[in-house]
Amino acid sequence: MLIAPHPDDEALACSTILQHAVGAGAAIRVLYATDGDNNPWPQRLLDRKWRLTAADRKRWGELRRAEAVAALHTLGVDRSDADFLALPDQGLTGLLMTDCRSILEQFATSVSAWSPTHLLVPSVHDTHPDHNALAVILRLALANLYPDGPPMSVWTYAVHGNSEAFFGRAQELRQSRSETAVKEQAIRSHKTQLMLSRRRFLAYAGRPECFLKLESHEVTHADGPIRQVSRQTHVLRVRLLLSTKPMGTTGTTLFVLGQECAACVCAFLSALPQPRFLTAIRASALSLRDIAATPLGASLQFLLTLFLLHPCSLLNSSVARGFLMKPGGLKLHRL
Repeated sequence: MLIAPHPDDEALACSTILQHAVGAGAAIRVLYATDGDNNPWPQRLLDRKWRLTAADRKRWGELRRAEAVAALHTLGVDRSDADFLALPDQGLTGLLMTDCRSILEQFATSVSAWSPTHLLVPSVHDTHPDHNALAVILRLALANLYPDGPPMSVWTYAVHGNSEAFFGRAQELRQSRSETAVKEQAIRSHKTQLMLSRRRFLAYAGRPECFLKLESHEVTHADGPIRQVSRQTHVLRVRLLLSTKPMGTTGTTLFVLGQECAACVCAFLSALPQPRFLTAIRASALSLRDIAATPLGASLQFLLTLFLLHPCSLLNSSVARGFLMKPGGLKLHRL
C-alpha cells in the first residue's frame, strides 16, 4: 500500500518499487491524500489566466487525477487499485492545527480495511509541508491503530530535500535500464508538472529510490531548524537554529502536537521571538489551542511532534519542518 501526498509522487518516488510489486504479483493499493489542485503557476500558464476560481482548481484536480491514473497504468497498476481522498492541497499542515481526529480516523480506517503487508508513507524529513505533515498524520494514525506497533513493515520515502537524517540511513533500491525507462514514461504522464519543472522532474527517473524503515520506537534524529528537544517535569526545552532572514511579516510559530495513548489530541502554539540559536519555551508561554478537552495539568503519554511554521507567500501556505520524539511522558501545566 502506497500513500502519496499528491498525484506525481507515485512516479517520482515509488515507480521502481511499484514495478517490483507488479512483477511479483502482489496486490497493490495507492491512496492519494490530495488531488494536487492548489498548483497555480502551471495552471496559469496552461489556462492563460491569472485569477483562478474554485471551478478552475477543481478542473485542475481532475486533470491531475487523470495523469496519476495514466502513470499508474504505465507502471502496471489498475485504476481500480487507486483512491483519491481529495484533502486540501497545500493544507495538510492546517489539518494538524485544527481538529485532526477525523483525518486520523480516516487514514486508520483505510489502512486497517486493506490490511497491507507493506506500507509506504512520506518521510517526516521531506521538506515539502504536505509531505511532512502527512507523515505526522500517518504516524499518529498508526499509533492509534496499533498501540504495540504496526503488524506490517512500514517504509518511508522522501521526494524533496537532501536530508542526511533520511538519505544517510535509507536503503537504496537499484533499478534496471528497463525499469528506469518505464519510470521516465510514468513521470512524463504528469504533463502539467513538466511545463515548469521538466528538467527537475525527469531527473528523478535516473535517481535511485530510497526507503527508510520506520521502527516502532526509533531514536529521534534532529533535522532542520529544530536541533534538540529535552523534557523535564514542567519544562519542554527546545533548541532552535533559525535563519536571520525574514520569512514574512507574521513571524515564526512553534507548533507542538501531543497524541495521548487514549487517542486524545492536544496542541499548543507559541509565537517565537526574534531568531536566536537557543530558545527555552515553558508551558506558561504556550497558548492552548482548543483541539481537545485535555487540560493543562494532565499527565500525558504521547508521541510528541514539533513544527516550525514559517509564513511563505509564494507557496500561499506555511512551510513546516517537523521533529518527532519517541513516545514518552511530559506533564505540562501553567507555572
